[in-house]
Amino acid sequence: MKKNLLWLLCPVLFTSCIFGDGGDDFGDPLQSNYQPVLMPRAAFESAVALLPNQEISKSGKIYIKENLLFINEFRKGFHVFNYSDATNPQPIAFIKIPGATDLAVRNNKIYINQAVDLVTLEYIPQTNSITVVSRNRDIFPPMISPDGFPGNAAADEIIIDYNQI
Repeated sequence: MKKNLLWLLCPVLFTSCIFGDGGDDFGDPLQSNYQPVLMPRAAFESAVALLPNQEISKSGKIYIKENLLFINEFRKGFHVFNYSDATNPQPIAFIKIPGATDLAVRNNKIYINQAVDLVTLEYIPQTNSITVVSRNRDIFPPMISPDGFPGNAAADEIIIDYNQI
């Protein structure tokens, strides 16, 4: 009889979890603690640039292709190093590409995810220059905040990062 009573009470106890108000004593869980950093699409697309080398402040992924070492500056761009002497990499330049977190290199083309776009660059070491070869728009989903919430961006804006509130 006690087992039957327990089976009858379990659904009643769990309905309070399902139909609760969503709040708790720790704050509203339905609100992000991060604010999106937005950039107009036109500025986003024209922001790709090759700059002089810079200090690394928040590194991400590392990629090595032949004599080049790429170190991601998280959501800012990529540091480029001459890696012909692995014991002493020499800084060459910084590829500014807001919203970027990853790259791949194939056939001397650099493929970079720039937030929602896939950008193809050609880097010419002899002249230390880059050329944007192509841009595939909206290949990747918009960035979500570090705590898992989607940001709100207008149709002509791109989320390139998040700042903690």
